[in-house]
Amino acid sequence: MTDRRALTESFVIAVALVMTTIAPAQLTPDQARRIEVAVPEKARITPKRPRQVLIWNTPFMEDSPHKGYSIPQSEYAMRLLGEKTGAFETVVSDDVAMYLPENIREFDAIVMNNSNGPWIRPTPEDMDRLKGYGPDITAVEKVLRRSLLDYVADGGGIFAFHHAIGGNNHWLEFLGLLGASYWGHPWNEEVAIKLDEPEHPLVAAFGGKDFRLAEEIFQYNEPYSRERVRVLLSLDVEKTNMTVPWIHRKDKDFALAWIKQQGKGRVFYSAIGHRTEIWWNRQILSFYLDAIQFATGDLPADARPSARVQKTN
Repeated sequence: MTDRRALTESFVIAVALVMTTIAPAQLTPDQARRIEVAVPEKARITPKRPRQVLIWNTPFMEDSPHKGYSIPQSEYAMRLLGEKTGAFETVVSDDVAMYLPENIREFDAIVMNNSNGPWIRPTPEDMDRLKGYGPDITAVEKVLRRSLLDYVADGGGIFAFHHAIGGNNHWLEFLGLLGASYWGHPWNEEVAIKLDEPEHPLVAAFGGKDFRLAEEIFQYNEPYSRERVRVLLSLDVEKTNMTVPWIHRKDKDFALAWIKQQGKGRVFYSAIGHRTEIWWNRQILSFYLDAIQFATGDLPADARPSARVQKTN
């Protein structure tokens, strides 16, 4: 085990050194400049200690609808949020070995960067490196699943957005971890977004004001419930085009961002992250910086489910 741990920890360090010098592919110079200008100068909260964040890109990039469209831009934005403000350092990877117990514990939070596909399941190529963790793919997948769930339960953080909800749909516990399952995107146009709790610390970037945004907007299915998550943003149905096709929810509860407590850990999810220009929207980047600091444990915020809070008020 000692030799295996040394190997995987060396791998993490090597990835960190490489990724600090390589810009994401398909990010144009103009896009990079726009992101650089939009990233906040400083974080609202000084980290309690140096923080390490994994930016997780899907290993199934060839099948991703966001390949080259928003993933390179969001990767660059997430890296700059840490570098420019000093709030955290980043490692960028699409190697599922990062979820091995001895690797994942090196991170304070994981950014799931539009990471779709059944990525927790190793490929045959992965098994060339992971066969020491089990006799076959199914056995190794069980190790990786348990590792991720234990990581969050023990105090790790998850920051996930947009099509991260399309990851690991074969694994119901993962959907429970994020708080919902994907149920289509009726909207890809300007919509109205309301702050469910204008005074909540994680929506401070919006200054207490509802806003409009052109974006691909998801709707969610089970296990989504306000009994389980603390909703921060949702669709304002009174000010949004509700004549679009494929609207399935009848309760008009179209949550767009929420947080939840998972054991000792913290989970943040947001639907926003499809369109390229999202990644030089100053308000969204400030919102996401606060959310990452929530995930790392630096920015405290009440994550009790919305329904429970309403019952006590």
